[in-house]
Amino acid sequence: MDGKFLIYSSISHNDSAGKNGIWRIVPDGSREEQIFSGVAEHPKWSPDGRFIVFDGDFGKSIKMIPADGGKPLSIIPDSIGIMNGGLPCWSPDGSKIAFIAGATLNLCVADIKTGAIKKIFRMDGKIPMPGCWSRDGEHILIALMDRESRKSAMWKISSDGKEKKQINGHHQGLYRYIELSPDGSLIIYAAMEENELELWVMPAEGGKTMPLIVSHPGHNECPSWSPDGKRIAFTSTRSGNFDVWITDVNIDRIKKRLLVSTE
Repeated sequence: MDGKFLIYSSISHNDSAGKNGIWRIVPDGSREEQIFSGVAEHPKWSPDGRFIVFDGDFGKSIKMIPADGGKPLSIIPDSIGIMNGGLPCWSPDGSKIAFIAGATLNLCVADIKTGAIKKIFRMDGKIPMPGCWSRDGEHILIALMDRESRKSAMWKISSDGKEKKQINGHHQGLYRYIELSPDGSLIIYAAMEENELELWVMPAEGGKTMPLIVSHPGHNECPSWSPDGKRIAFTSTRSGNFDVWITDVNIDRIKKRLLVSTE
């Protein structure tokens, strides 16, 4: 990825205008094009920028298309049973995709070339939502929400599922859209605060959190770092519609603020 384009999905149950699909737009908003027509959610660019993976069919399948558009390929067999969106995310080398499988709520990893699927993690009583891989490909960052208390926490799971570590537990709403900064030092995520989804940031190994993008009223979600880590694109309802926004960020300044003791 070179930072020249953003991708986003547009979805409506009554798509009379043919806007449903995946769109590619330049960062200044001056030009956009539809590269996939159909129901698509949670699009993710592959690390080399050649492909896009996404949830299709209203969360019932995971598909992949070339970055310039083309015929979609189903990469997860129907027998796996994707139900409410698998929320796929790429490994750093682009060889694998982590996703959530159907009613079993297993965190799984699919090998793109061989099609092999491995179930690596499941915790009884927890609802998982994958976010992203660590930069070295050794771990997957996910959020786990307790079915009864509805409280959630972020976890780091080894890619083989043998090790797990809780790295944050501040928010009581469901964590969403976990994204690691390009240098691997920070995590940005969406979490509920006063019934609004806001974007927060914290060190990759856990610790102090701080709000990064907040608006009332309005939800802010789906954050995505630019390749150089200097900007974050996100969607927001602050204007009354779901629009794509871009904000400048200074990673070094954020790190300094997070290191300041609150005691």
